[in-house]
Amino acid sequence: MAIDMNALRAKAMQKKAEKPPEFIPIDLNEGNVQAIFNRCLAKEEAAETVSSILYYKELGYEKEDLGVTFDKNALIANRKNIEYLYGQMASVHENQSILKEADFARTYSGHLWTEDTASMMQLIYLGISKAVKLLTLFNAEAGGTALYAPIAPTLSPKDPAFPAWWEAHRAEWEAQ
Repeated sequence: MAIDMNALRAKAMQKKAEKPPEFIPIDLNEGNVQAIFNRCLAKEEAAETVSSILYYKELGYEKEDLGVTFDKNALIANRKNIEYLYGQMASVHENQSILKEADFARTYSGHLWTEDTASMMQLIYLGISKAVKLLTLFNAEAGGTALYAPIAPTLSPKDPAFPAWWEAHRAEWEAQ
């Protein structure tokens, strides 16, 4: 009985295609935030778009934000990465109730991941988008925003404690 190598290859390729892609943890930095932001921006061919607006007059702001328009499917595809980046913020590790703009630039180690306001705002726009919805709307009276739902604290892959932490938490991030 001869073994059909083409059939074996085809079966292996099918199993590989059925297996969900492995989640790769990323560091909260300008390059990663900008890459995800640009990937999610709405393009002409986007099937469905969603807006992301930070400041509304109805919530006490003098001027209404023009916002950003994202590709809904791209946001959904990048949600885990966005959540993972948010999980590296100090405010998530400290369980802060109100987050001010500056809180989005500080990591759990106490360092600033960016001094660039545009990069920090990109992270905020990704999180407040209607498809990701990690944040409530900014409220002038409260002085900021809040997490819409709890976000799991995460570690940077560059952190010396990361390997042991990742072993303990890998399944949470790789689950569908």
